[in-house]
Amino acid sequence: MTLHLPTLLVALTLASGVLASAVLAVAWGGRRYKGLSLWGLGLVLNALSYPAFGLRDAGWLSLSILLTNALTALSLVIHTLALMAFQRGRSRSPPSWVVWVPAALNMLAAVALLHDDRWRNVLVAGLQALMALVLLSQAWAPGLHGRRLTGRWVVIAGASTLCVTMVLRTLFMLEASEWDAQFNVPTQVQVATYFAILGVLLLNSMGYVLMQMEHAVSQQHELASHDRLTGLYNRLALMELMDHHLALARRRGSPLALLMLDIDHFKVVNDQHGHLVGDEVLRQVAQRAQARLRGADLLARFGGEEFLALLPATTVEGAQAVAEGIRRAVGDQPMVVNGVSIPVTISIGVHAAIPTEGPTAAEAMIALSDQALYDAKHQGRNRVVVR
Repeated sequence: MTLHLPTLLVALTLASGVLASAVLAVAWGGRRYKGLSLWGLGLVLNALSYPAFGLRDAGWLSLSILLTNALTALSLVIHTLALMAFQRGRSRSPPSWVVWVPAALNMLAAVALLHDDRWRNVLVAGLQALMALVLLSQAWAPGLHGRRLTGRWVVIAGASTLCVTMVLRTLFMLEASEWDAQFNVPTQVQVATYFAILGVLLLNSMGYVLMQMEHAVSQQHELASHDRLTGLYNRLALMELMDHHLALARRRGSPLALLMLDIDHFKVVNDQHGHLVGDEVLRQVAQRAQARLRGADLLARFGGEEFLALLPATTVEGAQAVAEGIRRAVGDQPMVVNGVSIPVTISIGVHAAIPTEGPTAAEAMIALSDQALYDAKHQGRNRVVVR
């Protein structure tokens, strides 16, 4: 069965148009999605490239060649820019010339070789393979972390398919001996290319929207488990993680240490300097405390100006040494906020032991570290007390 190319162009235009409408609708309904509107715009340009190709059937060959190349190149550029917008802040973006130069060369080849069908198509296919490679490089960039990577791998698969398709198109056209006078490219090559590109568009668009959704879920999880002011774990998240560490410490027979930290006279800081300065003091204390902990240790904002650190496989002596390091890191140098030096000290209560069995083991250990903190406050503050 022979496919009718003009009918195929109409079908591809409709399919791309529906896909573009769906993506733009999602982008319009969720303005927080970075780059999704750009992706939709790229789909619109791609959809327009099919009727532009069909203009040559109406006798407007030169206009069709220039429009088709311009729209196809721009759609690839815009999809790459959409990926860069999504990846911004997570991976290093390439210089803008890496994206735009192949597109400019694509148009230059289209204009310079307007009447040389064979070499124009060969060069354009090669340049579009290069543009697809740039798109692939952005899909391959680190992006999301953890297990929410399905969308990224779908886009990688789509971009890889596009690269292979354009390379094969280039090779096939170099070897082709029969050229259709109407469409200038062997029909079987053109049809195969269009089917492959439609598959790539569906794959890439599904993957890109999924990347956006996965990122939104990741952000929601981050907000649910982290304190917005300091970026540390919140109390609920730490309690959930603590259950795991208690079970692990029991199984291994190793001690688990808790450090309860409290900023001394924090109300005075708020009263004298205002709550915005107080917030910055909280952030800086959190940063200094975090810097003194190991990678395996956990630090959470426990409430107000209180922080709780969990140190796996740490003895009382080790926990006391870490606590002293945190106390000195906070108290030895004043906090600087808006050019104003603010002396700040902290009191720390320490408790370390092999956890006992029972549903209240976590609460019991926290209560003991809190009692040690209470003792530190009553002994004059700016000190570490072990209980």
